Amino acid sequence: MDMIVPLPDGRRIAVAAHGDPEGRPLFLFHGSPSSRLGNEYTDEPARTRGIRVLCPDRPGIGGSDPVARRDVADTASDVAELADALAIDRFAVLGYSGGGPYALAAAARLPERVRVVGLMAAAGPLDKPGARTGLTRSDSLLLELSSRRPWAAQVVLRVVAGYSRLFPGIALRIAKAELSEADRRAMDERGSMVMATFNEAFRQGPGGVIQDYRLLDSAWGFDLADVLAPVHLWHGDADRVVPFARSEEMAGWLPNAVMHRVPGAGHLTIQLEIGAIFDSLA
Repeated sequence: MDMIVPLPDGRRIAVAAHGDPEGRPLFLFHGSPSSRLGNEYTDEPARTRGIRVLCPDRPGIGGSDPVARRDVADTASDVAELADALAIDRFAVLGYSGGGPYALAAAARLPERVRVVGLMAAAGPLDKPGARTGLTRSDSLLLELSSRRPWAAQVVLRVVAGYSRLFPGIALRIAKAELSEADRRAMDERGSMVMATFNEAFRQGPGGVIQDYRLLDSAWGFDLADVLAPVHLWHGDADRVVPFARSEEMAGWLPNAVMHRVPGAGHLTIQLEIGAIFDSLA
C-alpha cells in the first residue's frame, strides 16, 4: 500500500507499507539509487511475524518532496516527524545497502525511540582508509561525480535514467555485469521489479539521487559509537556491490553489534534472508 504523509513543514513523504497493518512498526530505508518500491519481498514474512514495514522515499526521490540536506543525520528529523504523523512511538529500523547509514542515523539521533537496528548488505563510512575498495565501478563513479562535479552527475544520471526507461532489457543486462552469479539469477526473476524501483527514484529528476550519493560520501553527522541500540548486521560473503568486509568493519566500531555472515549470498539474494533478519530484530 502506498500513502503520502504530510510533515509539519508542509513537505510530503511517500511511504510504501507492507506486512501487518496493526503490527510492530519497522522503518525500512531503501538503497541508492532506489526508492520505496520493490519491497514486496518483506510482505508475507512481516505479516506472519506481526511486523508493519514502512519504507519512505528520501527527499527528492520518488514521491517525496525535495529538501536540501547537510548530512545523513538530518534525515532523523524526518523519521521522527513521520513516526509522529503515523502515531508511532517506538520502532525498529532496517537499512538496506545505501539505506544503512540512514537507519544508523535514526538510532543515533533518536535513541529513546529506536528499539533495534538491522543492516542488510549496508554501505559503511566512506571516509575510512580503503573504504571504497571493492565497490562497483558505477557506484564509485557516481560517488565521485555527485560529491565533486554534480553538474556532470546530472548529465550522466539523466542519460542513465532515460536509457533504463526506453531500453529496460539492455539496461538490465548492463546492471547484471557488476553482480555475483547468484544475483544475476535473481535479476532474471526480479528484473522488472528492480527496474521499476530504479526508475521511480528518478521520477523528479536526478537531484534526489545525487544528494543521496553526496551525503553517503560525506561525514554522516554522527559517530557510530553513538548508536547504543542493538545492531544486527546481515551481509552475504559473495556480495560484489558492497563487500562483506564493510559490514565486518562496522561491527567493530558499533558498541552493541552482532554480525551475521550469509555464505554465498549476494547483494540481492541477501533479501532471501528477510525472515531470519526480522527474527533477529524481534
